[in-house]
Amino acid sequence: MSSKKNPTGWSDYSHASEMVQRELKEEEDSLIVALTYRCNSRCRFCILEKELNQYGDPDAAILEPIFRENGKNRRFKRLILSGAEVTLREDLADIAARATGPGGFEVVRIQTNGRRLSDPALARRLFEAGIREYFVSVHAPEAALDAAITGSSRSFAEMYEGMSQLRALGAWTCSNTVVCQQNAAVLPELAQLLIDLGFSEAHFWSFLHIGEAGQEDSLIALNDSLPPLLAAIDRLRGQGLRVTSKWFPRCLLGRHGDTLDNHQPQLLIRDEFQDRLSDGFRFGCTFSKECTHFGRGCDGLHAGYVARYGDERTLLQPTLIKSEKS
Repeated sequence: MSSKKNPTGWSDYSHASEMVQRELKEEEDSLIVALTYRCNSRCRFCILEKELNQYGDPDAAILEPIFRENGKNRRFKRLILSGAEVTLREDLADIAARATGPGGFEVVRIQTNGRRLSDPALARRLFEAGIREYFVSVHAPEAALDAAITGSSRSFAEMYEGMSQLRALGAWTCSNTVVCQQNAAVLPELAQLLIDLGFSEAHFWSFLHIGEAGQEDSLIALNDSLPPLLAAIDRLRGQGLRVTSKWFPRCLLGRHGDTLDNHQPQLLIRDEFQDRLSDGFRFGCTFSKECTHFGRGCDGLHAGYVARYGDERTLLQPTLIKSEKS
């Protein structure tokens, strides 16, 4: 991404049309746009922690170049609106309506903790404005642990009620869970909650420590996180849910290796975050030159994990590349 700034404070939004055209060449059908740096939770592993409440919401007018380009060429199918917590924007329904109208997007998805969706009027207004897909954070199977993770005693109950509203509206819902020291042991119970709440799909993200002070205690060794994670995936797939895992070594997912998908759509966000993420987004594997999956869907281990637990060379089970002679 270009480092050029503009008065709005957004990263590369003055080049939005250029980015839309570039993504066409890469056959990407989704675009993520960060619309706020405010949040009503304080998750202990939040990747946006340094940006939270540091910046005002960008003016919705800067979406217009994206809407013009996509409305003209219909290059993107899905617009994903994110934050911090995007439901805190009072103009979210208006933005969604423009996206599916002149913006030419078929689908609008939001990334959310689901808390404000406990308000039936807001949930219906967003749904009727064209937001039909909801990527909802669920990090614990019960309220006490959820509060310890999210920093809010109300977040679990509000998310639970928000999911009730989305079910009643017939919305598509996908869960978003960061696998960390605090919740790994109860992932099977969390999986049952996801089933009970009516999720259609579930995503599990390995916690990535990219240098934020105070987040180190969320790191967990793979020997401790993988057994409950695999049990949770077993339960979910057994009930017909699609499951995606991110940033785990493929070889350690066993029969669920096909759930690994580290791809992320192009993200439009402030330069400060993009630069920090780029600096800390380093992966590798001691078997990188030998394994058929590394660099072809699997990124190995994050540098923050290796610094804490080592390169796991005795734990990893690489699928060796066959030699030409074999």
